[in-house]
Amino acid sequence: MVLEGRKKEMWVMALLLLLLMLPNLVVAFMAEELDGFVVKKLGYLAVSFACLFAPALVLKRKVYFLLEGIFCLPLAPIELASMFLNHSTIHFMMMDTLFSTNWYEAFELTSSVWPFFLLFLLTLTLYFFLTTRYVRNESFFSTKVRKLFLVSFSLLFVVGFSYFLVLARTLLMSEGTTFKDNLVDAKDLMVEKFRKIFPFDVYIATSEVFEHRAQVREMQASLSNFSFGIQPKEDQDEELFVLVIGETARWKSFGLNGYPRPTTPKLANQKNLVSYSHLITQANLTSHSVPLILTRADALHRRQADFEKSICEAFAEAGFYTAWLSSQVLTPYQERIISTCDSSVVLDKMISKSNSYDLNLVPSFEGLLSQPASKKFIVIHSMGSHFKYNERYPSDSTYFQPSFDNTMDFLSASSENVDYLVNAYDNSIRYTDAFLSALIQKMEARGGVWSMVYLSDHGENLYDDERKLILHGTLVVSEYEAHIPFLVAYSDGYQSRYPEKVQSILDNKDKNQTSAVVFHSLLDMAGIQSDVVADSLSIGSPNLQDLDSAYVMNGDMKPILFDFSRLEKAGK
Repeated sequence: MVLEGRKKEMWVMALLLLLLMLPNLVVAFMAEELDGFVVKKLGYLAVSFACLFAPALVLKRKVYFLLEGIFCLPLAPIELASMFLNHSTIHFMMMDTLFSTNWYEAFELTSSVWPFFLLFLLTLTLYFFLTTRYVRNESFFSTKVRKLFLVSFSLLFVVGFSYFLVLARTLLMSEGTTFKDNLVDAKDLMVEKFRKIFPFDVYIATSEVFEHRAQVREMQASLSNFSFGIQPKEDQDEELFVLVIGETARWKSFGLNGYPRPTTPKLANQKNLVSYSHLITQANLTSHSVPLILTRADALHRRQADFEKSICEAFAEAGFYTAWLSSQVLTPYQERIISTCDSSVVLDKMISKSNSYDLNLVPSFEGLLSQPASKKFIVIHSMGSHFKYNERYPSDSTYFQPSFDNTMDFLSASSENVDYLVNAYDNSIRYTDAFLSALIQKMEARGGVWSMVYLSDHGENLYDDERKLILHGTLVVSEYEAHIPFLVAYSDGYQSRYPEKVQSILDNKDKNQTSAVVFHSLLDMAGIQSDVVADSLSIGSPNLQDLDSAYVMNGDMKPILFDFSRLEKAGK
């Protein structure tokens, strides 16, 4: 009986270890960075197991499995979701997005995969039941074996620490650095060794998020004395400039860009509307793309967004009335900008789902147009095609059917599921078409000099190719995430006042560029003279650069060089 009980306990512990190692096993077989490298896969699994099992040398069995269950198992869904969505381990930007997501958005996302969460809860219950019921509170090894292992690990620690110091010393050879600086650099390099190993990757990414946010708060607090040095425009003529930042829209899903489905029937017939052919985002996650749109920062110099004020404050210095409209939940970064605006409206989706539809912003927009200020600059941050796509429009706006609904599993890449998903996504683009057209109609009714720039923060993957990617925020930025719609609409009055700029806007529409043009283009289009405006980054200038490649910040917040020829290969 004792032998049989021991045997049962061994099988139970083997099952518990398998559950603990499940995220690492999935990473080994699915991670793009390990793809095709058998030795790397085996090495990754060996190091993962060693890290996971190391506490067992000093802890008793039951205590070990209880602690591992508490500190590792609850994090498994995060790691597995990252793998299934992006084929990569968890990283800074994905964790930052998780912390930026409100409960409503989280519910929208998880409600489509509730069977997986139910399975996880059952697994969690089973794990702790088996641990408390069958695992004895005894040591894994004899005292002699534990001492042997501890000596071995101590030697490994000494070797590792020596390597750390040697690494720091080697870095010290770099001119102009201190030993303290290079200890930090060495620490960062050591952290990289564990960045891909679960659960260290989750804890490392989480600590980086809190560290980054603390730095941002500190830098944003120091902006009170910052100024672009822009002088107010001397004329008092009425002018209106609007920036619409969309969400998750793909260039190739717009009918006016050649997509075979009628997703943009209204915009396709809009006069004085220019659609740019080869413009890409600078980051494939909203939390980092939007600051790069609103400032002079770019993918290589992202921290500039924290050191400088935004385009709203630049227009304010030029004497414009500034306003912010949003159907999205605000981030702390956006809250700081909004606090400087003359007016703001943020739809509260907590009241009801329908309250956050983008078209509900139109009455507030119309109200702003009646403000007495002669010069206005308005930023609109829309929900666009934010997942869940079917939640972005009312049911009576369902044009493409059958469409994805809340009972379906978006993680399944079956042909039927993909069709439903694409139908829902295209319906959301069609609703964006209605929203943008409504804004244009209000400006046309107002008349005078006005111009509007619309772009999406990033694109989206919809199981487009053999990689079977879904959503966005991948480490290897896809063409579908990078390529975004970029539209410019303007009035006859604007064309009369700024004919040269309109001609440049038309001439530049096929040039290769990034969302870095927004800050410079809008100020230039408004006729604001300042040294902060770079002609090479303004669509209203004949000197706009035509790029061969550009950097895009990936899901790990690393700048990845993107070759524009990829757009042609993907059918633009």
